[in-house]
Amino acid sequence: MIGDDYLSRFKKSGDSKMNASQIKSKFILLLNQAGESNNFRCYYWDKGMRRTNNNINIIELSGSLNCLIYFKVRSEKPYRWGITANRINELKQSNIKWNLILFYESPRTGYFITAEEVNHYLSIWPLGRDGDYKVAPGKCLQFNKPFNSFSEFLNFLLSGYR
Repeated sequence: MIGDDYLSRFKKSGDSKMNASQIKSKFILLLNQAGESNNFRCYYWDKGMRRTNNNINIIELSGSLNCLIYFKVRSEKPYRWGITANRINELKQSNIKWNLILFYESPRTGYFITAEEVNHYLSIWPLGRDGDYKVAPGKCLQFNKPFNSFSEFLNFLLSGYR
């Protein structure tokens, strides 16, 4: 489980003017808290490529929810995310249900995109030379509306419906 000692320093921080690292940490904290009341646990996914604590952005949920969450963060405009093609391939090969979450400005605002929606978008998202799909609001996310609270995000996740 993602350690309380790591997360405790973020319990008192607000969401205003958070950098990407703070957004990530606060999201993990909120997800751990949600897991306590919804009977699931959060772990860093270690089945994919070699990772360090600084670049882990795939969380595995187990218990009442069994899925992976691949998330990317933008803390300021322009809201553009690089979605790593190799990570998408790893997720597809995992045979575990997964979702992509694109956060902007806070851990309470972003886009919830199911694996099925990602598969559809792969024909729309431009693939850069660096191996990242280039995603931005507009045509690249035309079928998804953003969530505006952690509760909204959690409802998408718990319902398994988008």
